[in-house]
Amino acid sequence: MEGTIVLTNILLRAIDWLFQLASLLIVARVFVSWIFPRRKPNPIVDFIYRTTEPILAPIRHQVTRLMGYQMPIDITPLVAILLLLATRYLLVRSIALLI
Repeated sequence: MEGTIVLTNILLRAIDWLFQLASLLIVARVFVSWIFPRRKPNPIVDFIYRTTEPILAPIRHQVTRLMGYQMPIDITPLVAILLLLATRYLLVRSIALLI
């Protein structure tokens, strides 16, 4: 029984870490988009865009579809972070209820 609790604790920490990392990368992308133009290749900026685009693209598509037009301010990162927080909470809560 104690081994199960230890493994569950490790799983919960890994989930928490991954969701925090995803949120941090999204925030970094917002700041990077303000500071660095995409004209010049930059490996760090490219990494941030490549890792966050699979999260942001479907959300951006849905936001644009629901609003019916392209918004002047991209709220996709905010929506993504809120969805990540909600998903993390539900996932951690579900795992905690199983033990």
